[in-house]
Amino acid sequence: MPVSSHPDRERAPIVFGHKTALAILRSAAPRTLPPVAGKARVLPSRAPARGEVEAAIEHLEASYPDLRLERPAHVLVGSAALGRPSKAVKSHLLTVPLSGTSFYRLGDGVFACVPALAFVQEAARGKSLVAMLELGYELCGTYRTRRTGAAAAYGVEPLASVRSLGGYAARNASVDGARKVGRALRYLADGSASARETKQALVLGLPHRHGGYGLGIPCMNYEVGASRAAEALTGKKSFRMDLCWPERKLDVEYQSREWHEGEASRVSDSRRANALMSMGWTVVGVTNDELDSFAATEAIAQTLRRHLGKRAQIRTSNYHGRKLELRRQLGLPIGYE
Repeated sequence: MPVSSHPDRERAPIVFGHKTALAILRSAAPRTLPPVAGKARVLPSRAPARGEVEAAIEHLEASYPDLRLERPAHVLVGSAALGRPSKAVKSHLLTVPLSGTSFYRLGDGVFACVPALAFVQEAARGKSLVAMLELGYELCGTYRTRRTGAAAAYGVEPLASVRSLGGYAARNASVDGARKVGRALRYLADGSASARETKQALVLGLPHRHGGYGLGIPCMNYEVGASRAAEALTGKKSFRMDLCWPERKLDVEYQSREWHEGEASRVSDSRRANALMSMGWTVVGVTNDELDSFAATEAIAQTLRRHLGKRAQIRTSNYHGRKLELRRQLGLPIGYE
């Protein structure tokens, strides 16, 4: 790694945290990185100099060509010597003892927080439950956005799981943000394949007080084995369901333009739906335009509620306004078209 720009003093370890750590880990792949063993202390007693951080970033970006870190870069310090704030580097104080693996070694004297710790840190900084949940779904899903990577991508390896996030937060309850993560776990799910699937899951699944339809958080990309008849119809031994409630055999398919256009796709979708219905499943399709329409989403939610056997008992004040606010926070249109 780069040599310190301050030869008269020992170079402080550089520990990247918060969203900077998440961006690094999206490119570096945590399974390839050595974890810091045991309770080894890596947090520096002073903030690293700006030149040291920039040199470390330059080395990382050379090692991982798809990595481009935004500024300011977020680093952790183990004492109150945070240094001067700048547009390039922002230091954060972390003094509480940590339990379990908390850091990966990126190189000589350079580290990154594990995804669970970075998520806890982002939860502490943020004020929006919805934004925190969107980040959590992305960490536990197979896609990335600008939140955790340089460019949008699909079919990527998850950085975390709901279980790993919850376990870390429980073991480190004194870390700022950990209790907030613990309270939000009930609304997270593994396996989302896109940001749009995540938005759909939150709109349908969140309770009324948060502006959702109160249907319960669905399982994401849940795998179901095919019956003999279903396999004969489709040639598939199993099916993955975008959003589903397995206990009620209810499958909601998000039909994006990218994956469901063309005659071949329509035939495949039809055979799949028929195969699942032969196995006792109900299949409901939701298009991109329907998710973007408040009126269409209302109608779909009513259909799903009936299939789930849930009564529409609204005891939340200003429920209509809360629904619109949730859509606004998710970046969904609030019109009726």
